[in-house]
Amino acid sequence: MKRMEIVQLGLGNVGRAVAQIILEERKRWLEELDLEVSYRAVSDTSGALVGEDLLPQAIRFKEKGGKLADLGTEPLEDVLVSDPEPGSIRVVVDLAVHGGTYDLDLLGIQNGSYLVLSNKGPLSGTTDQYEKLMKLLPDRLWHEATVGAGMPVISTINSLIASGDEIFEIQASPSGTLGFIMSAVEGGHSFSEAVRMAVELHYAEPDPRDDLSGLDVARKAIILARTMGREIEPGEIPYQSLVPDGLENVSQEEFMERLPEADEAFHDRLVSVEAGHMLRYLARIPKEGPVTVGLADTPVESPFGPISGPENVFDFHTRRYSDVTLTISGPGAGPERTASGVVFDLLDIARRVTRDEEE
Repeated sequence: MKRMEIVQLGLGNVGRAVAQIILEERKRWLEELDLEVSYRAVSDTSGALVGEDLLPQAIRFKEKGGKLADLGTEPLEDVLVSDPEPGSIRVVVDLAVHGGTYDLDLLGIQNGSYLVLSNKGPLSGTTDQYEKLMKLLPDRLWHEATVGAGMPVISTINSLIASGDEIFEIQASPSGTLGFIMSAVEGGHSFSEAVRMAVELHYAEPDPRDDLSGLDVARKAIILARTMGREIEPGEIPYQSLVPDGLENVSQEEFMERLPEADEAFHDRLVSVEAGHMLRYLARIPKEGPVTVGLADTPVESPFGPISGPENVFDFHTRRYSDVTLTISGPGAGPERTASGVVFDLLDIARRVTRDEEE
């Protein structure tokens, strides 16, 4: 029997969705895959809740805005350096939203843990940080959910390169949040209405500036570029912010109240697009040269023209896919979809460990 022990960083929207899936499905995994999954700990910024007896209660508690410290926590660092249960592999599952977990991830992998990421921070920092992480775990890192939620984007890049193909350029609409907002405005909603809808549907973070700033797309562009084999620093990728001027540093409540002030300017930008084009928020990652992130006038007949709702589109121009590009599209926002990508990675680790043991 395979035994997997999880230490999960983050119990936000995605973290709660991952925990729910695991609690609901692990009995079936035990029966069908001979895989036993247990939680060693879950954490938020207040500390780590050790064990899983209180996990269902913790999920409900976090939904109401509580902190795990109120349920009784221990330092996460102590959990990460402890040994897993005998016969178990440990997987650190980093689902934090705002980064800041790089050193914690290092603690875990230095103790032999596997690492699964939806958090883009650890892979989009400086080159020195990235190379140190990759050197420590070249075969213990899974991060499909960092780009495209549950879509097979990272695995497609790796497969293309492994097969001997050469990637000339990736163009992408990699933010389901911004895709939803753009299509909602095109459908007749104001900019502020579209943002509110994205928050209510959990397509955007509770503070939508985390998405509107463009930083999330820039981090995804860094990950894509590095997966392609490029050496790139975060400061080399300028990105366009859609946060209205003057609202960058106000409280979240004031931001939402004043957001309608930007409606007219955004509408004017939308209607200025030439006939036969659509306004899309895109990342362009060439094999060489500048990476660009921001609004772009896009032909309707391009892969990005038909985007509707929280859809992601990734268009690959390669040596083998040159006359007709390879396009991957699908829903790229929503906690359950990102959680699915994380769970796919966990199951892939279990399969990999089984193969290695058999060999």
